Amino acid sequence: MMTAGTQQDRIGGPRRGAVHRRGKQPLKPRNTHRKVALVFGVLLLGGLILLSRNFDQVSHFVNRPVTKVRMDNQWQRISGSDVRAILAPYMGAGFFRLDVAALKNDLEAHPWVGQAAVTRLWPDSIAIHLREEVAIARWGEGAVLSQEGEIIRPHNVHELATLPVLSGPDGSQIEVMQRYQIVSELLFRSGLRLTSLALSPRGSWQLSIDNDYTIVAGRDQVMERLQRYVDFYKSTPELQATPIESVDLRYDNGIAVNFVDTDLAEVATR
Repeated sequence: MMTAGTQQDRIGGPRRGAVHRRGKQPLKPRNTHRKVALVFGVLLLGGLILLSRNFDQVSHFVNRPVTKVRMDNQWQRISGSDVRAILAPYMGAGFFRLDVAALKNDLEAHPWVGQAAVTRLWPDSIAIHLREEVAIARWGEGAVLSQEGEIIRPHNVHELATLPVLSGPDGSQIEVMQRYQIVSELLFRSGLRLTSLALSPRGSWQLSIDNDYTIVAGRDQVMERLQRYVDFYKSTPELQATPIESVDLRYDNGIAVNFVDTDLAEVATR
């Protein structure tokens, strides 16, 4: 026979003082998170005490002096001695004290460095990657033009004597470089090599062919005048075989040619 109290216990759940069926232990509140927090706090406090007592040793181990450099690429114009001279003031600095931004700026101040990337490599090294500028032409006296049209003034510009020479007013280098590419392609198809191109302050264009003679193209209809000269040059074999001193294209329907041999008269064609 089931009493009322027993039925209520079965329906409502375990009474106070109930025990687990397996462990036969009284139920206790769960405080695991408090124990974990206490253990973590003790470990943290112990670590801080240990760090404070051995700060110099730990600091020297973590913040080692930078003594090694890894170069991630090779260069043609940038010399290793220049890079070592830039790096010298930074070597020996602590790993975390090394001023990466300042080193990057110093490297990019080199005329042949277009962009520099500096990365720390723990515990005592740095990696350097340099994007080298590519010179496509000389610019005036003592300077060259990069492929992006930037003016570079390296100390070894004399080593680039085989590059074409471009010149023009300040700020005109992009225009001159673009014009050079177009004119060079036009002349190359006829066996003529463009070795220099100059833009005067008044906007007049002058060319040099194979470093042998000059062509004055003027300000207007420059490409049309050059095409006229190319057609005339290809159709006149004697012109190709005779040394030329200069060519003047500043005529509406003609070309004036001055030959090196002064006994030959000026030739004009219409």
